Amino acid sequence: MNNIKYSALESKRFGMEIFRGNMDETDIDFLKDFYANNDPDILIFRIPVGFQHQLHLLNSLNKDIINADTLVYYQVDLKKTTYVPLSNPGLIFKIAGPDDKPVFQNLVPRIFSNYTTHYFSNPLLKREKITEGYMEWAINSIDVPGNFHLLIYLHDEPVAFITCCNDDQCAEIILNGVVPECQGKGIYTDVVRYVKAHYNRLNIPYLKVSTQIQNFPVQKVWNKEGLVLSSAYVTIHLNKRR
Repeated sequence: MNNIKYSALESKRFGMEIFRGNMDETDIDFLKDFYANNDPDILIFRIPVGFQHQLHLLNSLNKDIINADTLVYYQVDLKKTTYVPLSNPGLIFKIAGPDDKPVFQNLVPRIFSNYTTHYFSNPLLKREKITEGYMEWAINSIDVPGNFHLLIYLHDEPVAFITCCNDDQCAEIILNGVVPECQGKGIYTDVVRYVKAHYNRLNIPYLKVSTQIQNFPVQKVWNKEGLVLSSAYVTIHLNKRR
């Protein structure tokens, strides 16, 4: 199923017309029909990695093609995994609410200033606006029913956060991170352990999370905590030629 829609938030953030979505494969006929009716500055879409051999078909569209990143998903069966105690007993986990938005506004730029995603692959997108996007992602979804936002404190200072959502079958970690000066101390591992236990108590069967393929440190943590690679997608940007 092809699902390409106008992205109002990204269009406003970057000051250009952006469409984005997902495709089951590189459906060149669908894309030709799309461009017959639309003329975006950027089209962003993801396809399963099993269809990346079809990407050469995009050459017929007369667009600048950027193979922007590879996104990998990990998943764990919460009824079959193991649960290990936290290694940092001094951590305080606080459920975040609207009043905590300033804390996220402080944490997100510190954590994501040098983190590269598919946005960084596109020279048309301003770097400072990319970080703003992570901030919007974190704070604009605090009030959404079913979302779960945590702030993690150490010695009364916020050092990490995690945002999640779920339905009856699966929870998903959406955005998370630890401030640079506190990395390498097992805090991120404890955050993952905490979230696993939280959703197990809610009887949610599965937990999943995604990242860019080059983000090796978090994937090592996920493997250690029982999450296994379940799927992968190629992210493509098609830029209007100028």
